[in-house]
Amino acid sequence: MKKQSFLQGSLLLTISAVFAKLCGAMFKLPLTALLGGTGMGYFSCAYGLFLPIYAVLVTGLSTAVAKPVADFIGKNKSACALKIRRTARFLCLFMGLAGMTGALLSAKAFTIRTAGTMEAFPAVLAMTPAILFCCLTAVERGYYEGLCSMTPTAVSQAVEAVIKLTAGLLFCHFFLNTDISFLNRYTPESRGAFGAVLGVTLSTGAGWLYLVIRNQFRKQDALSHEIPPSSGRIIKLLFRIMIPAALGALVTNLTSLTDLFTMMNAFSKMLASSPEIFYQKANLSKEIPAEQASAFVYGSFMGLSVTVFNLVPSLTNMLAKSVLPCTAQAWSSGNHQQASRYARQVLILTGLIAIPAGCGIFALSDGILAFLFAGRTAEIRTAVSGLRYLSFGLICLCLAFPIFSLLQAIGREDLPVKIMIPAILVKILCNLILIPHFCTAGASVSTSLCYFLILMLSLICLKKELGQSIAIAKPLFFQFWGGILCAGTAWLCYDRLLFFFPQRITFLISILFAVMVYLAVLLLTCRNDLKEFLTQNHLS
Repeated sequence: MKKQSFLQGSLLLTISAVFAKLCGAMFKLPLTALLGGTGMGYFSCAYGLFLPIYAVLVTGLSTAVAKPVADFIGKNKSACALKIRRTARFLCLFMGLAGMTGALLSAKAFTIRTAGTMEAFPAVLAMTPAILFCCLTAVERGYYEGLCSMTPTAVSQAVEAVIKLTAGLLFCHFFLNTDISFLNRYTPESRGAFGAVLGVTLSTGAGWLYLVIRNQFRKQDALSHEIPPSSGRIIKLLFRIMIPAALGALVTNLTSLTDLFTMMNAFSKMLASSPEIFYQKANLSKEIPAEQASAFVYGSFMGLSVTVFNLVPSLTNMLAKSVLPCTAQAWSSGNHQQASRYARQVLILTGLIAIPAGCGIFALSDGILAFLFAGRTAEIRTAVSGLRYLSFGLICLCLAFPIFSLLQAIGREDLPVKIMIPAILVKILCNLILIPHFCTAGASVSTSLCYFLILMLSLICLKKELGQSIAIAKPLFFQFWGGILCAGTAWLCYDRLLFFFPQRITFLISILFAVMVYLAVLLLTCRNDLKEFLTQNHLS
């Protein structure tokens, strides 16, 4: 199999992620229109459980497979790499079945604890088979990523996105408008959320099925002649990498899970003590009934604010996924200087995307939501402040993810977990303090503080482990400067042009001018760095 360079793999995964996010937007926008804020609350309850499981299994398990495969390939031990995949398949089949069974047994208790109503139970139940498919998919993706071949991962992601879009919306519409016997005691919003999650589960199965079919037609590479380690040793190795890698992959989802367990409880207490103050702090329309208010605010925050927030990290995470096997191979072969160059490359590339995006989201939060969710006025009013205060955390999170991958690649899988512990404690403490006073904006501020702490600790650890500077201060400074000018341009254009053009045209024109300003700043301030970065030999 032809090995792909870091930039080739990053480009391929980024294109796949862009396609997946476009499909995701095409899924979430009509889904919000179909379900409304209340139905999205039920959907988000199940999806809030699905996302951390997906992160642990697909990201954590694929890393656990990719890291040792890359190490063995770097040492020309292909037979050992193949033994890792065979052993991981059996291990993950067992884990997937156990996880699916555990989720089925605990679905009712989880629903009551998080949503406070059984209306979200069908959606939570529909999510459980996805655990098995995620486990099986993770092994195949991790093996090919360890070979520095990102094509299977990219295509399987695209397959998942298409099936989620089509099946999710079709099932949602069908169950929303059809009174199925086993769901007849649930509201239409509950039935629609069940159908949407069922489509998501089907998409995970389709992604795995593509990889299975691909394996049947792929010509096997020639194997080396060393004796592979025993299955017991491989299982111990997989768990040693998987546990910290999986916990590190939870960095985004732990904050959402923390919100899931704290926000709706806090909202219920606020409603019980003073409904008028809650409606004011949440910027909630008086037309929303009090019995639906908690689910509506939470659903608006997760369905709008967090959906937009997750768009950028999902793209930059592809850079982190691509840099791990390349760095692992360089580190295992003793080329530490090359590993440091990979670290600098991935952080500069991440900053090029994340910094202007974060600044732009801060400046145009209302415009972005109005562009993406036109007609959902009540949901936008509730979600806009939450999105605005998530923008700083977005930049920190995007830069932290590749650092986690770099630490895992050089054999320090334990460090991301150690970094996350104090950060999550900060998130929980700030949630308890800020949400009762600032509603969803309080949750957003606590999330940004959490990610800022993670980024600072990660940078300190990476520099210490590499033993040399990666020289990113200058390019990141100019990226921040360009991002601020970019955001200012976008805000100024949007504010002025709204008097002359429709909202969506104004938004697109503002983004176009902002991108032009950002590119001009980069060309004027760090042209030499960019030229050197794109033309150096080690990228090929």
